[in-house]
Amino acid sequence: MNISSLLKSHKEEIILNLSIDDLKEKLNEDIEPFHFRWESETRFIISLKFSFGSSLTFDTHYHNTKSDIIAKGNLTKLSSLKTKISLETKSRYWLLFLLCLPILMLIIDLWLQIGIFIPAYFIFPVAFLILTKVIQHEYKRLIINFKTYLDQN
Repeated sequence: MNISSLLKSHKEEIILNLSIDDLKEKLNEDIEPFHFRWESETRFIISLKFSFGSSLTFDTHYHNTKSDIIAKGNLTKLSSLKTKISLETKSRYWLLFLLCLPILMLIIDLWLQIGIFIPAYFIFPVAFLILTKVIQHEYKRLIINFKTYLDQN
């Protein structure tokens, strides 16, 4: 397992047999499975309406989003009846902080001779793995919800 692949932003391209205007009309409808907001004429943000990890644990709500699970999209006209949607999720490099904490604990333990319980050093790497997998799953769920919505009708 490559750690950088867990932390990098994910890019996805979707090609639809719809014009940009028809796609915009479809995206302006009331959308149930995810939150949608236009940034400009061809750029938008989608986010999960509820994310177990970010909504409850981190409480990090960005402007015009409902959770921390965000994908930014861009529409590109390929022809009069074809449109390309480019989606990019956020990177998760901030999770590396969880891997720095055991090193900091070791330095403090060696300096102050506190006697930190050895298994305590493994809490943060395990939390790192669990959080990266949960967040990665939620990003996949967001993109699947978006694709499913586009495939309807």
